[in-house]
Amino acid sequence: MPLIVWLGSAAIACALPIGWWALSSDRQVSERVNKNLSEYQPTMRAAALERSAGERFVGPLARQTGHALLRFTPGGWYKARTTGIAKAGLTGRVTPEQILGAKVLVPILLGGLLALRVSSETTGTSYLVGISIIVVAFFAPDLLIRSRADRRADEITRVLPDVLDQLTISVEAGLGFEAALARISQTETHALAEEFGRLLQDVQLGTSRGAALDTLATRSQVDDLKTVVLSLRQAEALGVPLAKTLRTLALEMREKRRFRAEERAHQLPIKMIFPLGLCILPALFIVILGPAVVSFFEIF
Repeated sequence: MPLIVWLGSAAIACALPIGWWALSSDRQVSERVNKNLSEYQPTMRAAALERSAGERFVGPLARQTGHALLRFTPGGWYKARTTGIAKAGLTGRVTPEQILGAKVLVPILLGGLLALRVSSETTGTSYLVGISIIVVAFFAPDLLIRSRADRRADEITRVLPDVLDQLTISVEAGLGFEAALARISQTETHALAEEFGRLLQDVQLGTSRGAALDTLATRSQVDDLKTVVLSLRQAEALGVPLAKTLRTLALEMREKRRFRAEERAHQLPIKMIFPLGLCILPALFIVILGPAVVSFFEIF
């Protein structure tokens, strides 16, 4: 027989057991996967049922409604809401679609309830109150996000000098910059520690330290933190020792915090004018002049 026939027969003879082994192994893998899924299915279902009704129904409904209405929003609205959500520390928990859906669904729900309430009492005051509640409900999601973002920014500004002191001590003790950030993110519970945790996650995913710091400054939208990031980038570019830069930044941030405290102390007399004039002085006049007025009427 020719050599080519022998080679073809040998190839077929080797291919048959290899093909049978591949098919059987794939079938065993698929059976094993199906078995694992069947075992975990009750656990996944129980975990889904343990979630609140808001997470299972309200959140997806708001997200789908917002996604359908997203085409009607002005240009830049989505980016502005994404920035606000990141500043509030709600990235991954709240989406711009959910905010848009809440701005539409909550006024509709409240409007329906108010319509049922005032159907038997149709007065001008009831209509005015209903319209005011609907308008407030429309702007409430944006106001809540902005309020949370402002509180978070104030918290980051307040704890930044102390965190810089801790970083300085850790770096001077021999820890690396990332190790010092990890120590703070693991031992502290404030907003800046959470931001440091996200920065370390970005670095672990392959982002450079400079890019991760820039992302941190953009995400937080805090002026003092932007100053710290810019100084660290410049120190890294110029080769300045990191510990010296951190110590200088900590001193500068402490001075800024002291100046802010003095500024707020100087603003207190002006802020006390309105409570003093509206609440304290009228009561004081009644207590002091009341007996004199009574005596005056008794005499005349």
